Amino acid sequence: MDITGLVTSLSWEYQKNALAAKADIRLANTKIKQGYITDLIKLCTPVYIFANDKEVFNGIVWDWSYTSAADKDINIVAYDKMIYLTQSKHNSYFSSGMSTQTIVESICNEWDIKVNYEWESWTHGKTVINNKVVSEHITSVLDEAQTKLNSKYVAFMNGDVLEIKKRGYNEDIFYFNTQNVVNVKDSLSIQKLVTKVIIVGKSEENSRPPLIKTVDGKTNYGILQEIITKDSNKTLDDAEKEAENILNENGKPEETISVNTIDVPEIKKGYKIKLVAGNRAGYFFVEGVSHYATDKTMSLELVRE
Repeated sequence: MDITGLVTSLSWEYQKNALAAKADIRLANTKIKQGYITDLIKLCTPVYIFANDKEVFNGIVWDWSYTSAADKDINIVAYDKMIYLTQSKHNSYFSSGMSTQTIVESICNEWDIKVNYEWESWTHGKTVINNKVVSEHITSVLDEAQTKLNSKYVAFMNGDVLEIKKRGYNEDIFYFNTQNVVNVKDSLSIQKLVTKVIIVGKSEENSRPPLIKTVDGKTNYGILQEIITKDSNKTLDDAEKEAENILNENGKPEETISVNTIDVPEIKKGYKIKLVAGNRAGYFFVEGVSHYATDKTMSLELVRE
């Protein structure tokens, strides 16, 4: 059923730290041939959003509310299929020696989620994840691999398929400048800064873990220390590489760049774009995006290439 003409407000988003995409839709409660819209759209009703003849959102109604005042509006919130994995807890165990791809595919297969894995893999030690939502099982394994690999991943649903890709996977790079950008907000913080990583061994009972190695970063900001424990599942080389990746990721002030611009409906998390506006010029990756179909604008959260 095409309800485009009944939509009074529409937006959808891929949040920075969320696997499930979300859509907010407001509809006029009009009576059509099949009945009133309030009677036709129920919880778990499939919802599809198209832009330029391309599907840009595929989900189900998760929240539903109706205001029987003069406006007679229906407000629905829809999420893609990944919402089930963000609200279901589970326990997982994987033996040592399994790859990132194998573990992620195994988790998703158990929950009937198809996976298109197009990223690198790491060989993991014994992996035990208990009493956490299933989406955290997936991201914790991917995050662990990311600390070891010189590569960043992005995960999102594309229809009924979970895509795991390398950040910057898009072939066409969109260019935004002062002619189409409304504003740019740039901020810096050392809230999550790490300037020193120590590698320690496994401790004996009632004793301090032995210090094996110290890896220094930009200590001119002061000492902000992280600890890596080297155990039987991790070599010293692995621990050193993990320390270096931590410093590469968190060893400099965190920069947050927000851009409001004209909408490009196909842009998702992980896209690479070019921006020349405000005090910023260069290539950036999209960490989060909100599309506002009503006024044809979007808000981007960016990180430097």
